[in-house]
Amino acid sequence: MSRHLRSLTRGGVYHVMNRGNRKQRIFEDVRDRTRFLRILIEEIDTQGVDLLAGAQVENHFHLIVRTPYGNLSDFMARLEGRFARYSNWRHGHVGHLFQGRFRDVVIEHDIHLLIALCYVFLNPLRARLVARPEDYKWSTYAATAGFAPLPDYLCIDWLTSLFPSDSVSRSQLRFRSLMAEAKPVAAYLNGHDDLGSDPVRRVIRSYVGEQVNLELLPRPYRSILRSQLPDLIKIGLAPATRSDAIYEAHVVHGYKLAEIARQLHLHPATVSKIFRRTCASRRHSAA
Repeated sequence: MSRHLRSLTRGGVYHVMNRGNRKQRIFEDVRDRTRFLRILIEEIDTQGVDLLAGAQVENHFHLIVRTPYGNLSDFMARLEGRFARYSNWRHGHVGHLFQGRFRDVVIEHDIHLLIALCYVFLNPLRARLVARPEDYKWSTYAATAGFAPLPDYLCIDWLTSLFPSDSVSRSQLRFRSLMAEAKPVAAYLNGHDDLGSDPVRRVIRSYVGEQVNLELLPRPYRSILRSQLPDLIKIGLAPATRSDAIYEAHVVHGYKLAEIARQLHLHPATVSKIFRRTCASRRHSAA
């Protein structure tokens, strides 16, 4: 598969991520984490990049950044290169620290930003490192939500845009309340009449699903807004409708083909064949 071109958009907002080579740890201890943060702060200042959010996990990291100068690749090359050299020197390793090129997802509007923020801030919970996002030290959530002092290197101007209020502290309180919800993005949409309609939800789900299908997004993104499987696929659908329903359930909503097969009372191999045929038909129609 050919590499997708890095965007050089001035003022672009991106969710960027990378993980250790062979999924190994990139942060061995607090000293490693502290050095990564120090390098990040230095490169933010040097490259003129705005950090909107970030989290270090054990074998990967996530950042949401804005690039006023359209220099995402330069920024990431400096950040990853400097930390990799430090890590190899300190631990006596040679070769690649990271699995490959960093992945980046363009944030196209406020709801995409909220999806990315929820993914980043809830990542330590999914990894079972903490029970609450504010308890994780190596994330910007605590400072963003008002649980800890706001450092100079962190930009939260998006907070008053997503959560308008008469003060930053009240916007932080609204954000904290949302993050306590079982499904924060769905709760946010339900609280905004102009965003909560089914057509808008479908556009957002489709965007997320297609980005995952292109391997530009982590697969857990798809579960953020997905509907229940019985609502997506009903027994007795006409063949053409069933094919489209299988494709949407798998690509857009992230259900496994085996789960879909159980819902339809079909053999997984049959559902897999239908899915591959539908993919081929869509590629032919798009050509």
